[in-house]
Amino acid sequence: MKSHPTTPLADKDVSLRNDIRRLGDLLGETLKRLGGKNLFANEERVRALCKELRASEAPAIERQLKRLLHGLSLDDASGVIRAFSVYFQLANIAEQHHRIRRKRYYELHTPDQPQRGSLADTLRQLARQRVRPQDLQAVLDRLEIVPVMTAHPTEAARRTLLEKHRRLADLLAALDNGHLVERQRGALHTQLAAEVEAIWQTDEVRHTQPTVLDEVNNTLYYFDATLFEAVPNLLEELEKGLAQHFPGVTLAAERAPLRFGSWVGGDRDGNPNVTPETTWETLLLQQRLVLRKYESSVAALSRRLSESSRFAPASVELLASIERAAVAMPELAERVRRRNPEEPYRQKLSFVYTRLENTLARNQALGAALRVTSPEALISIRPGLPIIERFKAESNHAPEYAHVYHTGQELYEDLRLLRDSLRAGQAAYAALGIERLMRQVATFGLHLAKLDLRQHSDRHLEALTELTQRLGLTKDYAQMDEDERVAWLTAELQTPRPLVGSEDHFSAATMETLNVFRVMRRALDEISPGCLRTYIVSMTRAVSDLLAVLVLAKQAGLVECDAASTQSQISNPKSQIRIAVSPLFETIDDLRNAPDVLTSLFTNPVYRTVLAAQGNLQEVMIGYSDSSKDGGILTSSWELFKAQERLWEVARANSIELRLFHGRGGTVGRGGGPSHEAILAQPPGTVASRIKITEQGEVISSKYSLPEIAQRSLELNTSAVIAASLPHAEKAPRKLAQWQTVMEQLSQTAFETYRRVVRETPGFYEYFVQATPVEELQHLRIGSRPAKRKSGSQSIDDLRAIPWVFGWTQSRHLLPGWLAVGTALESFIQTDATRHLELLRAMYRDWPFFHSTLSNIEMTLAKADFPIARQYAARTPDRSLGRRLFKLLEAEYQRTCRVVLQITGEKQLLDNAPVLRRSIAVRNPYVDPMSYLQVELLARKRAGTDIEQDKLLYAILLTINGIAAGMRNTG
Repeated sequence: MKSHPTTPLADKDVSLRNDIRRLGDLLGETLKRLGGKNLFANEERVRALCKELRASEAPAIERQLKRLLHGLSLDDASGVIRAFSVYFQLANIAEQHHRIRRKRYYELHTPDQPQRGSLADTLRQLARQRVRPQDLQAVLDRLEIVPVMTAHPTEAARRTLLEKHRRLADLLAALDNGHLVERQRGALHTQLAAEVEAIWQTDEVRHTQPTVLDEVNNTLYYFDATLFEAVPNLLEELEKGLAQHFPGVTLAAERAPLRFGSWVGGDRDGNPNVTPETTWETLLLQQRLVLRKYESSVAALSRRLSESSRFAPASVELLASIERAAVAMPELAERVRRRNPEEPYRQKLSFVYTRLENTLARNQALGAALRVTSPEALISIRPGLPIIERFKAESNHAPEYAHVYHTGQELYEDLRLLRDSLRAGQAAYAALGIERLMRQVATFGLHLAKLDLRQHSDRHLEALTELTQRLGLTKDYAQMDEDERVAWLTAELQTPRPLVGSEDHFSAATMETLNVFRVMRRALDEISPGCLRTYIVSMTRAVSDLLAVLVLAKQAGLVECDAASTQSQISNPKSQIRIAVSPLFETIDDLRNAPDVLTSLFTNPVYRTVLAAQGNLQEVMIGYSDSSKDGGILTSSWELFKAQERLWEVARANSIELRLFHGRGGTVGRGGGPSHEAILAQPPGTVASRIKITEQGEVISSKYSLPEIAQRSLELNTSAVIAASLPHAEKAPRKLAQWQTVMEQLSQTAFETYRRVVRETPGFYEYFVQATPVEELQHLRIGSRPAKRKSGSQSIDDLRAIPWVFGWTQSRHLLPGWLAVGTALESFIQTDATRHLELLRAMYRDWPFFHSTLSNIEMTLAKADFPIARQYAARTPDRSLGRRLFKLLEAEYQRTCRVVLQITGEKQLLDNAPVLRRSIAVRNPYVDPMSYLQVELLARKRAGTDIEQDKLLYAILLTINGIAAGMRNTG
């Protein structure tokens, strides 16, 4: 396959163009050799026609293309689809590698002009702005950045392909070496050809549904391959920049400004496959990986740290720790002394390694400790027993292991002794290796990533209703109003007696809800006290939704509230609280009501004791995906912005620290977009050194699949959080108030327009189903969670945000990223054309929030393609429906493009982002064939005339994967 960009590339992209050409040529050779001349000829003919069509839009060429595609057999069509799909896999690898190449270019050739968004660039700018060192130190002392990996099903590529992509990137990097001799270059070229061949011969479509543990292992790949090393690299870069620009400002070694979270194995909202047992196994797998990483690091350090006590004497403190270990492990001590006499650092590391080995052995033994034959086995466990014994009564009990690490702090302390002793012995460079591992231990602990648990508020309501019915209350929980629920829950939190009696039996659903908390308790006791903390409540609408979780957690011994809930208790808490409850506000109405919920929550005296026991820190999650699906991109963005401001106002009024958890998706329609710009565009004062943010689906592989890309991604987030957390001069209050008034008006118009189109237009949902492959997505097997909240539902409300965005992306409408924006902006301008247009231009120029929002919408408009979307509309089973809805949507799309260009002052979309514009222009002729083929194959499937339905579905799934790779977007 050949690659000929349709627009000239800048000189800095010559290497990228060469890589794409090299990989394209290798793919073309592979097609001829393995697919036959017919496949190669079909692919080249389709590609040529699509390029001609892009250049001229001639109806005759389009008819010729359609005739060609219509005449292809399913086997021939599948071959052509795979050719383009693999091409995009290769092109994406080349682009990722080129990002690394550009990063290195800045570091090597323009150190005085560092790459935009880098730590070097950010710290240099802060120094020029004369930021006070004490202000920066205060930010660093509080810095807490938590990327949270989620298993939302938007990653279309299989892990086996991701590993091949990694090897290809490594080979491209090796070829960049200008000192290779011809023999070496030839060997690398052969290895490239072998990888391309392997990718071509690997099926990109999954034929079995991934399990939750498959998703866990897929997530662990990124920690193993890149993140474990990227973190210390980033922190070393930060320290270097601080020393250069802010001497005296430091990042304490024990500080872990970057930590990781995960939902994979803990997110049970709408996913029946996430059971208490899978949560337990997830936590063990995470710990298993980090222990093995530590073992490898300690072994490597031991090989290097040969310092003799004759030349680098150990500290008294280190020698004392070695003696204590020798008393505890005399046999090991004897071997160590014989093997490494006068080498105290190797001796100490031997004890550290053995404790890690023992901890790993204990972890593996715990793997069988919570395996039960059925849910009924858990139900039958006697509730009167201590929580751990409840499980041991029906399962294998792991034997006790001596000389293990129970906390990451214990391991960190052993390493600190080594580092301090090396420094005292003037082995400063050797100490750096220890300090690097200390950074990793401070970040990853004994748990790797803190697992969040999430469940829908309805599940807690159902469980408490069953419990209260058993208690024989006058009203069961479901019958109580909100005030009655809060009163009852508050009283229960202060009552020592449990709700669950020793002989009680409940439904399987209620027992599973209770067992989740029991597993949480046991994991904190037996795996790691840092392995989990936050329990997120989906669809939080009232204070009772949060107190309900605490009451259920109390049954497992996770919550012990002192009965005296007085003001003195708030400042001197005696309560023992081992979990934190986080509300998730998702819909437009919920975002608007969120501050009131938080206000009521903070006035509850028992909950204030809960907060006091956890440092008066409240996490609040805000949902981008569902709010965008509910009210449209413009309204969602504005309501999220306002909610953050108001939530912080409530927190400050109650002397509470707030950590906002941003539930962003990968695409603009689900709150995605460049994270660096998004963080800087947050309301002033709302980042406050803390941010938690989801990383989903294909975003994880694009950000973290290669080591230097992973470091760059973490760097962008870190530099943005630092910059956004520093004190800034406020904009003129009158001007800002005017902009906010305008946004309120725009949001209201957009909301009404969006709801009118999506909710009130006859046949809209039917058009979505017929003009996109959303029904076929369920066969793609890219996640363990169902696409709909209710099976068989035909309601937009029950459709998850991911297939909503995925479907529109596949059909090139990309509707969630722009719908209703054009009408809102144009209506505002038309009321006072000259003045209002200039006002919007000023907002775009000077208000980071509006600039970021409009830039993301513009990017979506540029990626959308209505000539292609028209093909989907024209082949809907209900043709009149297709014509009517397409006409409505096309008019709004054109309106939005027109008014966005008016505001930005550009002649065409993305004039201000030429690299992205060129990338889209170059990719389109290669995505188009798969879109035309998808339209053709969907028409065949829906006609039901093809007898090879399985083969037809397989071909459609290939187009879905291919378009996702070409668009670099799924859901």
